[in-house]
This record gives sequence, structure tokens and C-alpha cells, in this order.
Amino acid sequence: MISTGKEILAVSPVIVTFLLLVPSTVLLRDDAVLLKGRQGPQRNIQKFFNTSETTWTFITTENSKIECKMDVTLDMNDTFVMFQTAFSIKGFRANVTNLGKFEKLDVKEKNDTTFNAIILSNPGRKPYGREHLLFQSRDNTCGVFLVAVYEPAHEWYEMRVRNSTLRRPRLPCVMHFLKTIRRKGKRRPVYTQGCQKICYPRPE
Repeated sequence: MISTGKEILAVSPVIVTFLLLVPSTVLLRDDAVLLKGRQGPQRNIQKFFNTSETTWTFITTENSKIECKMDVTLDMNDTFVMFQTAFSIKGFRANVTNLGKFEKLDVKEKNDTTFNAIILSNPGRKPYGREHLLFQSRDNTCGVFLVAVYEPAHEWYEMRVRNSTLRRPRLPCVMHFLKTIRRKGKRRPVYTQGCQKICYPRPE
């Protein structure tokens, strides 16, 4: 279900600069109004994963050498999603098949049937972590996630963007990410234009 588009997408340098340089400890009042007026729909992680597009981790607070991290949905039903995560680290490419069991975290309404998280495992193994969807854009092309692994205990934040909207990630999503990570560590880019060449190499 990997997107077949071969176009090399150029990320707007304005967006990248904005994400890296705007102080995360400061959210202007106008930005807060923007967020309040343009909140996405009720968080629904099933809708976020329900795509044939590649979804890229655009920026993160995780302190690692991982680059070009992408998710591709392989299969999904009412209970689970199976997806492949691929990433580059120190010049090597890795692929991992994940199972995500849909869950509800921090849901106030008891009768709410919408899932906003997944419990992570690899096929045939016990759960090793979780992904909690904190915000998603109205068109489901951008999401802010809190990711946690159990052993050793560690958590971080990610902003993920679908391949078709890399040039212009949805502004409310960008602003929500910045608001969420205030005083929670440094952020670093994971996606660069070169990632497209790794995943969609041009024929010789």
C-alpha cells in the first residue's frame, strides 16, 4: 500500500525554519486563537491510519540518530492495524512490522467508541509500547503523537505528515505540536527532501 508517486517533494524551508527556531516556550495569543478556532475533529486514530499514502515523521523530540522514518498501513480492521515502519540510522535502512491494537486513552465519555491510541507489538510478541494521538487535522493528513516504549521506559513527541502534504503541513497541526512540546526538550527534523530519494529511488 505504499504510495506510488515518484515525485520528489520539496519541503517548504519556511515550515522547517518555523518548527526549529520558534521558541516552544512562547505561544502568541493570536496563535492560541487560531488553535481554538481550527481544532481538528474528534481524535480518531483509525481515520489517521486509513490511508494508502506513506506517512512521515516530520519532526520529533526523540533524542536519537533515526532519520527518514515512515509508516505504511498494510492491513486494518476494527480491532487492529498492521503497518510497516521503515527508517534510516547511521546509513543503514531498517524495516519493522508493527501491530497496533486500538485503545481509548484519557477519554472522558464512557460511551465514546472512538479510538485515539494503539498498543504496539510485533507479530507474535508481547506489547512494547503505545502511540497516543493528541491532535489530528480535519483532513487526517497531519497528527501529533505521544509515543512511549516500556523497556527501557521512554517517551517523546512526533508530528507526522502524509506524503501528499509535506510541502505545507497543516498550520493548526504545526501550532499544536509547538504548544504540546513547551518545556519538554529539544526538537529535531526527521524528514528531509533526501528521504524521498531513499524510498523512491529513480531508475538507473
